[in-house]
Amino acid sequence: MATTDNLSLETVQAYRVLCEFCSLVLCESPSDEVLDRLIEQRALMLEQPFSAVAPAAASQLHDVLARAASEEGAAVKTALRRDYAYLFYMVGSSGTSPFESVYRTDDRTMFGPTTLEVREAYRAWGVQVPGQGSVPDDHLGFELLFLAHVLGEAERAMAGEDEDADASAAASAEAQRALDAARALLADHVLVFAPVFLANVKTRAKEPEYRAVAELAAASIASLAASLGARASETIDEAAYLLGEPL
Repeated sequence: MATTDNLSLETVQAYRVLCEFCSLVLCESPSDEVLDRLIEQRALMLEQPFSAVAPAAASQLHDVLARAASEEGAAVKTALRRDYAYLFYMVGSSGTSPFESVYRTDDRTMFGPTTLEVREAYRAWGVQVPGQGSVPDDHLGFELLFLAHVLGEAERAMAGEDEDADASAAASAEAQRALDAARALLADHVLVFAPVFLANVKTRAKEPEYRAVAELAAASIASLAASLGARASETIDEAAYLLGEPL
């Protein structure tokens, strides 16, 4: 089990950044505002932690964003929006639902038991998803956003571990509590369905950006899980969910 003794502040910060980025690109439609922000910061894709966890995918994301900033930018942005809608809104066609309960209920329904389970996990840390009640809480992007939140809490606590003995002990305990929350969400939720979902996104995406996003998210989740010592608490029948190339 990972503790604050074997995870550095810089490592926790790196995983927070990865989770925040992956949450953004999975949750947010590529509007002009979102794309302009990503384009402006595209050089970060060539730096750590992105270049460390998934160098090929990060480089590909950089190149797509560079094209979006070029003379062909309008066409690139249109293609990205079309692909996002296909992958995450037209799930009857793409088969790439981002909601955990679809993979963990017999009838592949949304708002299943896992929706309420993750809602309670979020609530314990004062987190509420946008549009709660109308959008299921177990969207992978929301789960990654929660991971970013608790990793941020661990960061803040670890930064206070150099105080006096009593304050340092309290900070260390709070950091450990946050890391435990991240480990639990990974084990009980993210690791159960995300590998299949992201593999399907990579298979079905029509644009290189979302193939790269899927690869980066999968690598980030796997690396974070390894660092925290998290393993999936259940397994699903992956063969029943994995998709082939679209016709």
